[in-house]
Amino acid sequence: MKLWQWFVFFSAAIFLMLWLLQIVFLQSFYNDMAIRSARRTAKEISEHSGNADFYSVIDDAAAKNSFLVFLTDSKGSVLYSSDEYKRLYSEKEQKEDGKENPWISSDAVMNWEKGALRNLPYSYEYLTGELKDSGEDIVGFVTEDNAAYAVGIRLDNGNILCVSMPLGTVGGTVRILRIQLVWVSVLSLILGFCLAWIISKRFGKPIARIADSAKQIAAGNYHPELPKGFCLELDELSDTLGETALSLEKARNAQREFLANISHDLRTPLTMIKGYAEMVEEISWNDEQKRENDLGIIMREADRLTALVNEILDFSAMQADALAKEYGILDISHAVRDVISQFAPFCEKNGFMIEEHITDNLLANADGAQIRRVVYNFIDNAVNHTDDSRKIRVSLMKTGGSVRLEVTDYGKGIPDEDIPYIWDRYYTARSRKNKAAVSGLGLSIAREILTAHKAEFGVDSKDNCTFWFELPAAHSDAGNEG
Repeated sequence: MKLWQWFVFFSAAIFLMLWLLQIVFLQSFYNDMAIRSARRTAKEISEHSGNADFYSVIDDAAAKNSFLVFLTDSKGSVLYSSDEYKRLYSEKEQKEDGKENPWISSDAVMNWEKGALRNLPYSYEYLTGELKDSGEDIVGFVTEDNAAYAVGIRLDNGNILCVSMPLGTVGGTVRILRIQLVWVSVLSLILGFCLAWIISKRFGKPIARIADSAKQIAAGNYHPELPKGFCLELDELSDTLGETALSLEKARNAQREFLANISHDLRTPLTMIKGYAEMVEEISWNDEQKRENDLGIIMREADRLTALVNEILDFSAMQADALAKEYGILDISHAVRDVISQFAPFCEKNGFMIEEHITDNLLANADGAQIRRVVYNFIDNAVNHTDDSRKIRVSLMKTGGSVRLEVTDYGKGIPDEDIPYIWDRYYTARSRKNKAAVSGLGLSIAREILTAHKAEFGVDSKDNCTFWFELPAAHSDAGNEG
């Protein structure tokens, strides 16, 4: 409807402009052009004064421009005159059949031969007075009845050249144009209305279909039929809507997977807490050793549940960009060693070994707590996926203008088709060695932190599996963050 309205408005504006130009302002345009033409022609004629072709120039100008031209002396006696018809009635032979004009006598002296075709106009005296009073060589004015424009030039020999032309002759033309424009406007507006309606319907139909497809996507149908082929812009809109539908489908599936996995991870410790609490209440309440063992399991599972909830809250805050960040100069060599030391009791108890290849005194501009968390999650991921050798390698080095961290495990590699998805929540591409110790959000949290730091990161999975990231190296000018 809006397209139709704008098309009709545009058509009406075009016809309004035509009416204004052809009817309302035509007389003023004509008068302005006529005045300029009369003054220009008078000057051109005056330049031939005294030449043998002077009268011929007058006749040419009068015939070409429909002017009335008088040449008088200073006393007002007509020396020569001409108008647009002079050459027509001065011909003694008819050019069509070569016969002589029977109304012209070859012996008689006609008025055109005397030069006095017409009487001088009423404005002639005013014109000569203006030439005398103004002291100018050329003057021009519109007659009192606005019927004509006259221009007078004083020639070098004292004679006066008067050129005039009618200004009211455009009236008949305006009447003709008005009648034509009425018919043209009516027919064109009818045609414009119909054409605008057809075009708006043609544009509206595919847009309505796209809108219907969008409603289907909102209702859960992520593979609706999207119209294409009408125009490039709507084809691009259909493609974008199709991509959006696929993204929504993926997000919906990820949400369902997330809810399913988080429900499982929350249910397991809650079940164990409830089960051992019942055991304490019913069985081991009077057996001190058994009771302490059961309570220890309850506390461990409660801690695990707390850590899981905290990870979920942190991950949500990171996605909402609500987690506070404190950037500074970080001694990343010290930070990595500090994280590795946190795994020392676990490695000693479970027989894991972490090989350190760390270059000293490497600095980076980063949030120390969050980068420590990334390193911790990378090592934790390696612990859960390394092979039976239980060996992990942590390397920190400077490469060009960056600091690069690599955490390598020696477990089963990640299939190429799974690599793009390993950073997603709860996505598992490999079997875990320690399922009870992980929440499934470690790599997702690492991705959010590294993305916020604008760091390069990724995974290489060929012979071994290596997770890595690179941060721009910093200088020691500012104070270090521990």
